[in-house]
Amino acid sequence: MMLSVGVVHAQHKPFQFGFKAAANLGWFHSTEDDYVNQGVSAGTAWGFVADVYLMENYAFTTGFDVVSLNGTLKYPTRSAEQMDGVLTRKYHAKYIELPLSFTMKTNVIKGLRYYGQIGFGLGFLLSAKGNDSFLATDSYDPETSNQNITRDMRFLRASLILGAGVEIPLHGDTYLRTGMKFDNAFSNVLKGDNSQNPDVKNSARNNYIELNVAIIF
Repeated sequence: MMLSVGVVHAQHKPFQFGFKAAANLGWFHSTEDDYVNQGVSAGTAWGFVADVYLMENYAFTTGFDVVSLNGTLKYPTRSAEQMDGVLTRKYHAKYIELPLSFTMKTNVIKGLRYYGQIGFGLGFLLSAKGNDSFLATDSYDPETSNQNITRDMRFLRASLILGAGVEIPLHGDTYLRTGMKFDNAFSNVLKGDNSQNPDVKNSARNNYIELNVAIIF
C-alpha cells in the first residue's frame, strides 16, 4: 500500500474532484404479473464526483448524485371508496444516491482515456409524487389526481452500477468525463400490500440508464 501511494504521488494527484450533470431514462420492472411497466420516462441528475486513486489506472469513485427518477406503473388496486379497478401511476421520485464504484482506465490512446465502472449505489428517498389515473372495473371514465406518495415508497434503494465512457483532457489536470451508466435496482422500492389482493405485496424496482458529463479538477 505504501509503494502504491508513492507511485500515485509521483505520477498524478492521489485525489480528484468534480461536478456532474446527467439526463436519464427510467422504467419499472416487477416480478408480479399484474404490475406492468408503462414505458420509459425522462429524468435528470446532478452531483459531486470524487476519485481516490489506488494505482495510476485504478480508482475508487464516490460522491453523491441528486437523481430525479421517473417511471409509470399499472396495477390493480382498490380505491378509498372501496371500488376495484386499475391504477396507472406515473412516479416522480427524487433520491440522493451515494455511488460506490471501482473505475478502471486505459492509458492515453490518441489523446483520450477510456474507462469502465462497476459498483453499487445506495439511494435515500427525498420525496415522491404520483400522477394517478384510476379506472374502476365498471367504469369507462378514469379518475385523475396528483398525490404525495412518499409514504408509499421505501426510504432505501440499493442498486448495481455499470458504466463506461471517455475522458477528454482540457488543461493540465482538468478533464471532461462523459459516458453512459446503467443503474439497476435490486431491491423493491414500494411499500405495503396490494389493496385489492392483500396476499400480493406491492413490488417493483425502478431502473434507469443515464448519459452523464462531468468536469474533473
